[in-house]
This record gives sequence, C-alpha cells and structure tokens, in this order.
Amino acid sequence: MSIIDHSKSNSFSLSVKDALSTTLKPSAKGKRPSRASWTALQRKMFYIVVILNVFGIAMILSAGSVVASQEGIGEFSYAIRQTVWFLIGLSVLYCGSKFDYKNLKMLARPLLYLTYFLMFLLYTPLGAEGGGATRWIAMSGISFQPSEILKIATIVFTAKVISDYQKDLRNPRAYGEPFFAIFPAIVMLIAQPDYGTMCLIFFLLGSILYLGGIPLDKLFKFGLILTPLLLLGAIAAPYRRKRLLAVMNPEGDALNSGWQTLQSLTGISNGGLLGVGPGSSKSKWWTPETHTDFIFTVIAEEMGLFGSLVVLGLFTGLVIFGVQIAKQSNDKFGYLVAMGITSWFAVQAIVNIGVTIGQMPNTGLPLPFISYGGSSLLVGMAAIGIMLNIAQPRKR
Repeated sequence: MSIIDHSKSNSFSLSVKDALSTTLKPSAKGKRPSRASWTALQRKMFYIVVILNVFGIAMILSAGSVVASQEGIGEFSYAIRQTVWFLIGLSVLYCGSKFDYKNLKMLARPLLYLTYFLMFLLYTPLGAEGGGATRWIAMSGISFQPSEILKIATIVFTAKVISDYQKDLRNPRAYGEPFFAIFPAIVMLIAQPDYGTMCLIFFLLGSILYLGGIPLDKLFKFGLILTPLLLLGAIAAPYRRKRLLAVMNPEGDALNSGWQTLQSLTGISNGGLLGVGPGSSKSKWWTPETHTDFIFTVIAEEMGLFGSLVVLGLFTGLVIFGVQIAKQSNDKFGYLVAMGITSWFAVQAIVNIGVTIGQMPNTGLPLPFISYGGSSLLVGMAAIGIMLNIAQPRKR
C-alpha cells in the first residue's frame, strides 16, 4: 500500500507560488550552516568542480580563439563569456547549497511543467537553429537549452515518485508515472532532433528506477520495449546512420561523416605523453566544435596523456564523492537525487570522451564543466549545489 495520499498529492492544492514560498522560507536558526562548516567531503566536491571549470576556461581560451577568429569576433570572446557564466554559476552553486533539497519534492512537478513550456517555445520564433537542430531559445542576444533543465527535472521528479512509493514499489504507478510524465519531453527531443539527450534521459530514468528498488522484472519489460525502439531510432535518420558507420569505419567517408573522428584522433595522437603545449594545438583549426563537443581533443593534444589522465581523475573523483554523498543521505529522496546527478555527469563525460576517441557516434553532449556553454554550466552548477546541500550533516 502506498505511503502517501495520492488524491491529495495529485490535487495541485499546493500551487507553484506556495511551493516556492515554502522552499525559499529561511530555516530556523541553527539549521543553516555557514560556509566554514562545510565537511571535508563537501569541500572536495566543490574544489573538483572549480578545478574542472578553470581547466575548461583555459581550454576554451585556446580552442575558442580559433572559432572566434573565424566568426570575426574577438579571439578571447568565448573564454570571457565562459568566465562570466562560471562566476554566475558560483552564485547558483552557493544558493543551491543553502537550498533545502527536501523542498524540491514540492517543486518536482512544477519544474517539469516549466521545462515543457520552455521546450514548447522552441517551436515559436524564439527557437534558434544550430547544427541542423532547433535546441536553443534565443532572447536579447542570450540563448539557452531547455534540455539542460530537463536533465535535472527528470532526476528530481523520478526520485520524488520512487521515494513516495518506497513501500509499494510493485505498484504500476511507481514506475509508470515517471515514464509517462517524461514521455512528452521525449517526443519533443525527437522533433528537435536531439537523440543524444533523449538517450541520456532514458538512462537517467532507468538508473533511478533501478537504484530506487523497482523490481527487476518490471525494468526488464521496459527494457524489452525501449531497446528495440532506441536501436530503430538510431538508424532511422540518414545522418545518424552515417555517424554509426563513421565509428566503425571513419576512413570510409573521410571527408564527410568521418571527418571529425579522424581529425580528433589525429589531434589526440599528436599530443603524445606531455602534449604540444598550451595554445599549440593544430587540430583545433580543422576539427569542428572543438570548444564544445570536441574540447577533449584539444586537452589531449595540448596536455598529452598526462593532462588527459588528470581530467579523467577529476571526473573519477567527482563520481566517488557523489556516491559517498548519496550514501550519507538521510532519506531515499536525497539518495536518489545524489545518485542521479552523479550518474548524469559520469555518463555524459564517458559519452563525450568516447566520441572524441572514436568509440561512440557524435551525440552533441558536452563535457560537463569544461565544454563551452552557459546552459549546461549553470544547470550543472545548480546540481552540484544541491549535492552539497544533501551532503550537509543533519540530525537523524
């Protein structure tokens, strides 16, 4: 039997205004710790994220200068913009760390609906096309991707549902409600198209259901349905078929679908052990999107194997500390949110690096905290802020 009153839960008696006012209401004295009271685990997570951001700005300064010169703007433009986003992101992270994560439960559904509204705006004149896809909303010279917000919305909403049904996980609503709630977003992602983010959303949904304790027989049934559909979707569009073929044989279409992969592999091989030095990458002149999707190519070429291992080590540390934060959580909701965020960053980093080394088809997923992009950076920093709040010691 469910541990919550679903009729009350679904009545929308709590409006968005009520949820926000409750969430932002200051806590009682003594419950909001100061920055100085952060634990060692919180500080380690914070330092890793800051180092990744600083490293990313340095690489964007190198790779972005080429793109900026080709676009006829200042060569430091992309690095300056990323620095500004990083500084704003620090404020977002700080606010997130002071934000009681338990109140996210009340905002889970409104956040998901807000994401749908923003994604709907992509089909209005505000939608901006780039790279053959309409994924950005452009207003007053500023653009952002609603799909980035969708990632955290998926994690929070699915974690809420699973934690609400934690004593009745065989109830079909426990695993059906998250799927059907996310389904409209899946349709809109296909229409953009943004197949890479769609696959990531499915992964986050499945991983949280699994970690939340949904019976394996139920997950297996979902897998039997979704796996063929995902494979069919991967080969349905001609450009996706070409990307898959480029992974298996990039030389077969070296001047078209295999170009990015070949140039990326050439740049990585040029890096050797210690790299060619900061700013000396040659592949950034020939490889498209080196300041975003293929920034790891520039890292490997300029910093060599040593620099690449440093980046991999930082992401490994982020995952290890993320899992530790999840295990220390006081409740199921906090555990699932922390594990969901950790899985998000881990998988996105693996996929991005896998693309640059020619082991995966290009998905358009950025390298967290390193690739250029304000949307992904701000949402990522907000997610880390939530993680830091979950890690805050509380009375049990």
